[in-house]
Amino acid sequence: MSEIFNPMLWPALVKVLVIFVLVVSTSRFKINLGICLAGGGLILGLWMRQGPLQVATEAVEAVFSPVSLRLALAVVFMLVLSSLMKEGGQLERIVASFSRLVRSPKAAAAVMPAIIGLLPMPGGALFSAPMVEASCQAGPDGSARGELLAAVNYWFRHHGEYWWPMYPGFILAVSLLGVDTLAFMLVMLPLAIVHVAGGVWFLLRRLPDLKAVEDRGVGSLAEFFKECAPILVMIGVVVVVSALGALWGKGGPPWPEGTPLIVGLAGALISAAVANRVGPLKVLATFGRREVLAMLGLIAGIMVFQGLMKASGAVGEIEHEMNAYGIPALAMICLLPFVSGLVTGIAVGYVAASLPVVVPLISGMSGMEYLAHGGLAFVCGFFGMMLSPLHLCFLLSRDYFKCTLTSCYPYLYGPLAVNVVGLVAWYLILS
Repeated sequence: MSEIFNPMLWPALVKVLVIFVLVVSTSRFKINLGICLAGGGLILGLWMRQGPLQVATEAVEAVFSPVSLRLALAVVFMLVLSSLMKEGGQLERIVASFSRLVRSPKAAAAVMPAIIGLLPMPGGALFSAPMVEASCQAGPDGSARGELLAAVNYWFRHHGEYWWPMYPGFILAVSLLGVDTLAFMLVMLPLAIVHVAGGVWFLLRRLPDLKAVEDRGVGSLAEFFKECAPILVMIGVVVVVSALGALWGKGGPPWPEGTPLIVGLAGALISAAVANRVGPLKVLATFGRREVLAMLGLIAGIMVFQGLMKASGAVGEIEHEMNAYGIPALAMICLLPFVSGLVTGIAVGYVAASLPVVVPLISGMSGMEYLAHGGLAFVCGFFGMMLSPLHLCFLLSRDYFKCTLTSCYPYLYGPLAVNVVGLVAWYLILS
């Protein structure tokens, strides 16, 4: 009974849920979300019985960690790049050229984030958001609701998390499960198709009837690729630098992790500046804009929260609590990744936190049964990540389209329900 009245004795899962509610609630009062997240992380660290000095040290370390700095640099480059492409009219030209090929602005609204989703850039939803916005500016009332556009951008961007081998979460899952990369890709690919189908049915169909591009000329792939030059440069540079790193030999390449993406974004930024005839001074001025600085604050808040989640031991305690409560193995296989995804908001986070616990539970299985249970855990974590209020792409989409997290959630329930049904059917067939 004393545990109920003493908050310090509450289970870690309850503490984290309370912090989640606190963060989401305070952000609705127009308090900067980065401040809300950082404050929630600090409170959680203290609530997990860490000293004030230790919590402060861990927060500073989280903000200035190599991962945090790489993320900040990548997101800033993406903001500047998208700004140059938007103000130079290049985003509209990309959408227009693609729409002339497919004759469907709705298709463009889905395909553009899906294309960007093949490149595992942190916060890539920020890059595709202006393209979705440009695709949906032809409606009779000017545009669709911000919440719907945010959901379209967010949902279609994440098909690659299931099966695309360039994603760190997928690579880590293959490694921890000890399965063949191609085999896991083929097992996951049908669920990626279900993911897209759910988005088409519940999201694209809700977009207003958009007018086709007025230009009735025949679309050209060459024109489309020309306008997509910055994106193609980015993908090409990432592939080439990554390949060079893989061929470097023992000890790996001399450059730090994340270099391919940063170099690719820099190349894309130069390509966009040249294509849109933007001078160096204007490019530099774009780095100091208010929205860029605000985004850096948001990233700092996310990293403080995630860093203290890990450093305080909250994720580990949640796993131990679920184990101690005698939850069945199948439930553990589903719930541990789901909760980890909800808590961390990132694929690498839920894979690293939950699969080391899940793998021993399925170690007695083999063949397709093992793949089915490993995939079940992986996708359950994905569901938690997609619903997490800490998912960077979710936050960036919500921020770009100027809507609240709570107003976005209802648009995700339908596509997610399709995914759940697809996952259950897929699991039963495979196992």
